[in-house]
Amino acid sequence: MAYKYYSQLDYPDMPYCGGTVASSGCGLCSCCMVVENMTGSSFTPAQAVKLANDCRAWDNTGTEITLLAPAVCEKFGLTYELTCDHGKMQQFLQNGEGMAIANSGGDREGWTGVFTHGGHFIVLVGAKGREICVMDPHVPEGKFDEPGRKGKVRMEGNLCYVDIAVLARDCENRYPSYCLFRKK
Repeated sequence: MAYKYYSQLDYPDMPYCGGTVASSGCGLCSCCMVVENMTGSSFTPAQAVKLANDCRAWDNTGTEITLLAPAVCEKFGLTYELTCDHGKMQQFLQNGEGMAIANSGGDREGWTGVFTHGGHFIVLVGAKGREICVMDPHVPEGKFDEPGRKGKVRMEGNLCYVDIAVLARDCENRYPSYCLFRKK
């Protein structure tokens, strides 16, 4: 299946939370991908910036998903659930209940962040067995070839595939770890 994909790197000149969408817009682009793929409605990064500004869902480091998710759901007829339960998220995806946004936490003692060295939002599209299908809005050349990341992610076009254990470890230091989106 072909999914609508947004790369935050395509928006280096679009201002957002003291930087740009390219530097700080992973949450915005993730929400855009969830909305467009689940509802068929258009939701561009420019529209997401406006919505995030309207609901004050950002600070100087990026997007606050607990503030943006309710606004997105209200606007597009979705519901959301916050969880840190990796098994629940995996079952949600395997059952085809919707899509999720994962809150990847980055580097810490004993762990090199797979999707980020700091903090980063990614879209979880589906799951088959232990493998989670991901759309990462920030994939510069060589991202998954770095030490500590190499061999943990398989890329096919704009889709990344990662084992649930790797994703769980990447998100275990963040609250919420996951935001599960369903159609009403």
